[in-house]
Amino acid sequence: MPQWLAGRVFWPLHERLRGRETAAHLRALQQRERAGAADLRQYHQARLDALLAHCAAHVPWYREALAGRVPDLEAFPVLERDTVRARGRELLADNAAGPLLPSSTGGSTGRPLVFWSDRIKEARHNAQKLRFRGWFGIRPGDRQVDFWGSPIELDKASRLRVIKDRYFLNQVVLSAHDLTAERLQAYAAFLGRFRPRLVYGYPTVIVRVAQTLREHPQLARGWRPQAVVCTSEMLYPQVRATIAEILQCPVANEYGSRDAGLIAHECPHGRLHIASEHVHVEVDQPDADGIGDLLVTNLDGYAMPFVRYRVGDRGRLGTAGTCPCGSSLPTLDRLEGRRNDFLVGAEGRRVHGSAANYVMRELPQVAQYRLVQRADLSLDIEVIANGAWGDAQTRTVTAGMHRILHAEVPVRLQLVDHIAPSPSGKYRWVESEALDT
Repeated sequence: MPQWLAGRVFWPLHERLRGRETAAHLRALQQRERAGAADLRQYHQARLDALLAHCAAHVPWYREALAGRVPDLEAFPVLERDTVRARGRELLADNAAGPLLPSSTGGSTGRPLVFWSDRIKEARHNAQKLRFRGWFGIRPGDRQVDFWGSPIELDKASRLRVIKDRYFLNQVVLSAHDLTAERLQAYAAFLGRFRPRLVYGYPTVIVRVAQTLREHPQLARGWRPQAVVCTSEMLYPQVRATIAEILQCPVANEYGSRDAGLIAHECPHGRLHIASEHVHVEVDQPDADGIGDLLVTNLDGYAMPFVRYRVGDRGRLGTAGTCPCGSSLPTLDRLEGRRNDFLVGAEGRRVHGSAANYVMRELPQVAQYRLVQRADLSLDIEVIANGAWGDAQTRTVTAGMHRILHAEVPVRLQLVDHIAPSPSGKYRWVESEALDT
């Protein structure tokens, strides 16, 4: 579909038929961007106050937790995933209007978390995505390919949706599962034919597709995207650099989750801006460097409010000030991923999983790996090698792990032909069972 027809006709029609006022929310976000930091802070505080008052009046679990106290933010307890699992029905507002939309996320442990949304929250979430993508010149109706954890096998209803998305909205989803060499080449060839302006999805999948294009450049047919947006996994520097080098375009990080919503997005200057019209972000019990567990309050979640929700990631808030990109949105100047992305070293010290990446990338023979730290601090490492591997390489890895952990823990390394993703299609490179998830 020509972009102008998809963006100006079919996309607005699609949103209206779905009962979502996404276009109106997008215009409001774009207008507010020009209003300045003071107006943004005032708007944010008004939205936060309104949500807290709603929770105190209409959400049974919060009424019980507040016990008659004034509903300011500090009075609200931190909301844990186990609480949502155990008492989710009590988090539903008694005045929820319109249909409730079920959703779920498996989380890092695979235990399902079921929650409910509504069309207003959904529309504002989509508007936030489009606002941020507009910073990179991406418009509604532009051709887009998502590498996502969806299965290839589709039922009849799903096939109709695929046809609608591809031929009317210019959006194609490619499965992140079973990435054989043949499938990667097929994906690379499809990108060369479809020529999307935006590539979106898991960075560990996008980098493998990019590497396939480097090995088979003729498949691209000269195509380069306008931007790549990575989500759902930590975007490590070496992965970002590889994607940018091969695809020759900006690579941006999108940070969010199904349960908490879209939290932050990078601008063209590389700063991770918080979607403060949409979420309120706190840092719980920050350490000496200002880093702690992130607590997120979704300001659009009136049907099932999540207030001070522990998302499982760690980070640090940025300092106030206008970014060179011109946005007054606040920033996260540090994002460290999930708690079990950290390894445990000597005397219980935490070591971020990216340190293991620096050990593994010293060896050119490492095509892909997965590291799991067990509860006894020992390490199991699976490696797909693209070159000769012997005792010398194993000793290098073992010594490197001992160095970063400051502890001589057992290291068990196994050469494998395939590393399976999680059920969602994500590739967890580093995971620790030594820390609570």
